[in-house]
Amino acid sequence: MFQWPEPAYSKFPKNNKAYYNYKKVNKKPSASKVKKIERFFSKKYKSKFAILMPSGRSAINQILINNGINRSKIINVPLWTSTCLLHALTAITNVSVRNKKADGFIIVHKWGITYNIDKNIISSKKLIIDDSADCFPRNFYKPFVNNTKFEILSLPKLIGTFTGGIILTKDKKLYSLLKKRQFQNDKIAKTQSLRKYFSAFKDKENFDWRFYESLNYSIDHNTVENVYNCLPNYELNQKTLTRRENLLKKYFKKKIISDEKRQGPCVIFDYKNNENFKKILEIKHLDDNKNKFKENYKKCFIFPIHFGITEKVFLRTFHKLLKVSKLKKNE
Repeated sequence: MFQWPEPAYSKFPKNNKAYYNYKKVNKKPSASKVKKIERFFSKKYKSKFAILMPSGRSAINQILINNGINRSKIINVPLWTSTCLLHALTAITNVSVRNKKADGFIIVHKWGITYNIDKNIISSKKLIIDDSADCFPRNFYKPFVNNTKFEILSLPKLIGTFTGGIILTKDKKLYSLLKKRQFQNDKIAKTQSLRKYFSAFKDKENFDWRFYESLNYSIDHNTVENVYNCLPNYELNQKTLTRRENLLKKYFKKKIISDEKRQGPCVIFDYKNNENFKKILEIKHLDDNKNKFKENYKKCFIFPIHFGITEKVFLRTFHKLLKVSKLKKNE
């Protein structure tokens, strides 16, 4: 319910600048715009380096490839991992769960909830990636919370683009390597970008762009223009999340599960004592143990509050919750 269709911005009307008019041009990506995009996210997420990638999938897989991860290796992911992440990983490597002996670990900060990994795994110096794909930073946010070198963001989820991802890193070597490759393979960059665009607006059944996106490491003109034009949506989405979250907390504060470091695209309600929400909100499973190898999943309800949800839809759902909770509407 809360996840947007791929690409995320396909819910926007054509008069919104998030609805990008793809242009088949031979122009090279603007290096100055790429620099501004990367500085924007570097500042927002307190990271020394930020690298614009074709997507979050591409970001994860380039980290894996350049750290020696291949089909002979195993990457551990949380239970209930999204198909989006699994599609990306299985193009490169093998996947398991609850496997402390894996060669690398993806720590998914699901719905804005911060999770930690065992100290002995951190000290083993195995590859660890913090996945903050759809998370905004709050006041107490610090990057690389698991003493990692890498954190990834998905721009369709944050600013409504049709493509694009960010690698936050303190690894200068990887930063320099990927910056050199950023404009290197113009052909595959254009092919991947065009296929994803067509998947959003022309042929929603066509998913072959996923394979291109997982292996691509270069960006094209359309990706850069779309991301650059959608940067103002960052503030819009964050403010929308905060306003709606505050309204819900005003009435349901004791029932909401939240995090002081990250802000996700939905408000999470504990299932216990809120079973009257089941005809209104979608039931999901949330790990209530912050240690990723002691996963303890419990039922929860999620209420999407991101800016892909119209105010009309948001308020209609909000009023339904008030009604079943027998609370007064004085917002």
